[in-house]
Amino acid sequence: MQRRTFLAGAAVAGLTAKNSAAYASSGSAAHLPDPAAYIATTARLRSRYWIEEPGRLLPVVAEHARNGARLLAEGPDGAHQSAIAETALLASRIAFFDLSLRGPHVRRWQELALDAADRGRDGSLAAAVLGHMAFAPAWTGRGGEARDTLAAARERTTSGDAGPTLRAWLDAISAEAEVRLGTPDAAFPLLDRAADTYAPPETPGSWTATGPPAWLDWFSAARLEGFRGAAEVAAGRSAEARASLERTLAGLPAHSHKQRAMTLAELAATAVGAREPQDACRLLEEALDLVGVQGYATAVDRVRTVRASLAPWARESFVREVDDRLRSEGGGRTGGGGGGGQVGEGSA
Repeated sequence: MQRRTFLAGAAVAGLTAKNSAAYASSGSAAHLPDPAAYIATTARLRSRYWIEEPGRLLPVVAEHARNGARLLAEGPDGAHQSAIAETALLASRIAFFDLSLRGPHVRRWQELALDAADRGRDGSLAAAVLGHMAFAPAWTGRGGEARDTLAAARERTTSGDAGPTLRAWLDAISAEAEVRLGTPDAAFPLLDRAADTYAPPETPGSWTATGPPAWLDWFSAARLEGFRGAAEVAAGRSAEARASLERTLAGLPAHSHKQRAMTLAELAATAVGAREPQDACRLLEEALDLVGVQGYATAVDRVRTVRASLAPWARESFVREVDDRLRSEGGGRTGGGGGGGQVGEGSA
């Protein structure tokens, strides 16, 4: 993880997204990207997110976002504006969720994404961007800002073709925000509404006749169960949480390493609650195995938090083995790292 973060940090230093006006005034003599080619590249990067190491992918996505900002500032209007928004949002997701990079660059990518979605009159994508912008304040205890941002996201769903899949995701991440803000009981009405709203892509009317847009690839029925399981963990409902999280694992594709790692870490939390520390450590090691396949800092943070709850068994060999694995992931910390929750892509 340290190597991945170094590579990505170097990319951020050189390729931090600026707003489109700044690019317009940069005086660059470079040719503008072809809009059709830009859309095609965006689609390829979308699929690479689920299989490629994030530290290597971020420089590529960041450069594509930078080219998109120039195209947005100097090029014509068109469908490529939504592709620019998607690319900038993807850069912010990789930095925030996959690599745990914080700082103004994440916000600037999100602002570029929102600008491009608005200029392309893509209300659904604008709502998704605002939903992602709510994570940072929710994770740092700024409840008013998080809830206001989520309310703004819901307002954007009144324009554009925002189907039930997107609305259900917004309710799910609103539930996660309540968990992060220490009010897990407030999450359950939101999760119930999400379950009532959600319609799988193959269900008529779930978006349009063709289903949700291709960019909405981070939410599913299994992931919705994961949000519920995380809320149940936070509320101390261990038995219910275990059932929800096992349904999540059963419904996730085998290649969904990031979400599976998060779910295993949450299941480990239920084992701690049941005073089954050895089983908890087994699950944490399984989560770290998946992180080793494809880095995901949010899952590592959750593993650290669950490990901290194993303090009464700190001298046991199976706990020390988890500590050794965490040290190999970088930093050597055995506590901290945020509360429960799923990334609704996880977004991430």
